[in-house]
Amino acid sequence: MEVLRHFALLLIGAALVNNILLTRFIGLCPFFGVSGAMETSLGMAGAVLFVMTLASSATWVFWNWLLVPLGVGEFLYIPAFILVIAALVQFVEMYLRKASPGLYRALGIYLPLITTNCAVLAAATEATKPGFFKMNLVYSFGFGEAIIYTVGVALGFGFALITFAALRERLDVAPVPKSMQGAPMAFITAGLLSLGYVGLSGLFGL
Repeated sequence: MEVLRHFALLLIGAALVNNILLTRFIGLCPFFGVSGAMETSLGMAGAVLFVMTLASSATWVFWNWLLVPLGVGEFLYIPAFILVIAALVQFVEMYLRKASPGLYRALGIYLPLITTNCAVLAAATEATKPGFFKMNLVYSFGFGEAIIYTVGVALGFGFALITFAALRERLDVAPVPKSMQGAPMAFITAGLLSLGYVGLSGLFGL
């Protein structure tokens, strides 16, 4: 029971209390870039969930079974992690190009940019590198904790992105003053969303 509680708190903390987009402001480029339509937001959320989870799984294995034993972890982990993420993004690109050409075109440049998406790299590093994680739960993840944490980060990313997209679609048909349409209203909406997430700070002691 204690293990389940620990995993639940880890998931909630990563997804909501310490949301990577709206409380830590990491990965904002796709947040503003693809949130203009619900379809692209759902596609990006799914792609990030897939890439982020597999990337953290692979980088955890790389770190613990290869980089640390060889004594090169501290100065090679960033290029090694980016290489893993790039390979996974390439796989997602090839799949979407065949399975959903419309979504592939709609995501445009933001799909290959997942490779350099700081949210994916941050999640992989926090889930892998001992002492890198800043929340109050744990400071050195086992494999299971790394996966749960990363899934939480990815779900939080997706939920924030989809919520923002829904609000932007609603605002597109709302009587917004002309001077506030587009980017100004998007930034104001993102700020208000962020305030809501910041208000969760301290929930369950997270």
